[in-house]
Amino acid sequence: MEILNNLKINLRGIQNLLSKIKSLLIAKITGKDSQNIWAYLYRKAALETADYVEKNMLTIPYFQTRNQLLKLSLSKVNVNGLFLEFGCGWQAKSINFIANHIDETIHGFDSFEGLPDPWFGNFGKHSFSAGGKLPNVRKNVQLHAGWFDQTLPEFLATYTDVVAFLHIDCDIYSSTKTIFDILGDRIVQGTVIQFDEYFNYPGWKNHEYKAFQEFIVDRGLNYEYLGYCEYSFTVAVIIK
Repeated sequence: MEILNNLKINLRGIQNLLSKIKSLLIAKITGKDSQNIWAYLYRKAALETADYVEKNMLTIPYFQTRNQLLKLSLSKVNVNGLFLEFGCGWQAKSINFIANHIDETIHGFDSFEGLPDPWFGNFGKHSFSAGGKLPNVRKNVQLHAGWFDQTLPEFLATYTDVVAFLHIDCDIYSSTKTIFDILGDRIVQGTVIQFDEYFNYPGWKNHEYKAFQEFIVDRGLNYEYLGYCEYSFTVAVIIK
């Protein structure tokens, strides 16, 4: 009899514990997280991106980091020409990484004053500003400070080669469109382009992705995807 009473007490304890866990789960589901607008926007963007990958990129390799994809992109370069990066940032991490893996000079373009236009969410105008201060870079990096529409024409007047490798890390549509508008004639069969913010965030179809797709249609070009990062926004392509 005593054993049965102890079992009943233990069962009631387990039932109380399960009831508390259930209440916590319900509160979690219907509480603060259920009203997190940006959490849902990111999930929605991830689902849209997954659909895009399923339709267009299912058989290509994916990576965990941007640098892993950069190594692949650089290995695919078979054109003699310019190495360019747009959007170096105040730390210059990616351009220094690229410079460490090539013998050529890589030219970096950035205003170092932040975004000229808003991107999405809290990334408004002047986000990522370095206050005009140039970062420390490797010896085979040459920086060109200023807005793309001012520095790029001057650069192309001096350097006449086609583009071998292009790293676009400028986030927004207007800046990416400026790059393709001015640089378009230098982008040829075999040019490798890596985008740092191509997809997988709220509004991704309105920025680097949009500018590139418009460029491809306007120029009548073809391209193939080389790879992407499964946890971020990064995608690499090659012009065919």
